[in-house]
This record gives sequence, C-alpha cells and structure tokens, in this order.
Amino acid sequence: MSAEILFYRYLLNPAMRGLLRSPLHRLASGNIAILHFKGRKSGRWLNTPLSYMREGNRVRLLSNTNTRWWLNLRHSPVGVQIEIQAKRYNGSAMLYEGDSEATREGVRKFIAAVPRDAKIYGLKLDNNKQLLETSLSTKVHELILVEIELDPAPSPA
Repeated sequence: MSAEILFYRYLLNPAMRGLLRSPLHRLASGNIAILHFKGRKSGRWLNTPLSYMREGNRVRLLSNTNTRWWLNLRHSPVGVQIEIQAKRYNGSAMLYEGDSEATREGVRKFIAAVPRDAKIYGLKLDNNKQLLETSLSTKVHELILVEIELDPAPSPA
C-alpha cells in the first residue's frame, strides 16, 4: 500500500469524518461529503469523505483510477447514502468510467464547481479557472465520475 493511500485511509479521512460530523462541520461541508456504500466483497457499509458538487437532487463525485472505493459502485445503479452538510440522504449512484460525453460533461460541471480539485486530477485551468478541453482529453480515461440521484428528503438519522 502506498504512503499516499495510508495517509488518506488512516489520517486524513478519519479526521475529515470527525470534522464533518461535529458542530464545526460548516468549515468543510460546503463541498466535502461522506459517501456510505456497501463493500462489493464484504457486504458491510463503508464510508469515505469526498469532494462533491450538487445540482438540485443530483450530486457528482470525481475520482481517478488510482483509488479503489468506486469499484464498489461498478454495478450501477447502486443504493448509497451520503452525508451533506450534516444531513444524510438516500440515493442511487451511477458510475461513469472511460471516455464518454456523459463523463466529460460531468467532469466539466464538477471542476467548474470545485476548481481546487483540478490539480488533484492533473487537469489544467485557464486564467478564468475554466477547464481546458485539451487537458480533459488527455486525462478523461483516468477519471471516474459518480452521479447520485438523491431521494427528495433527508433520511432519518
């Protein structure tokens, strides 16, 4: 296991989960949520904090092929739960991998909403913080997009 994976798994993710579940959650909950999903092998509920963007009842998450959590969503649609701003929602997750217009459009929207994440995924922005299409074309095959359609009301805690 790489040092980066160990850093996220044992240090950053637990700290972020604690912050997002605390009274201080507003410091990060504007664009970081906790995704809850069942493990494809274990069947037990797992959770991971992730950057997100929201449009109404649709939430988008972005990852890359270096991570593994998204493998649990490969047989889309998958029932998930997501904690957004201290509220938990049920939803249905669809996974997009590989180069498609749906993936490209979702990535464009995600990066427009969360431009700080462009660097994480090796994407380049212009001077107006707009995604450069040439950058997207070279990286799209490494990106994983997850779109979650939320149930309209938060689920009971």
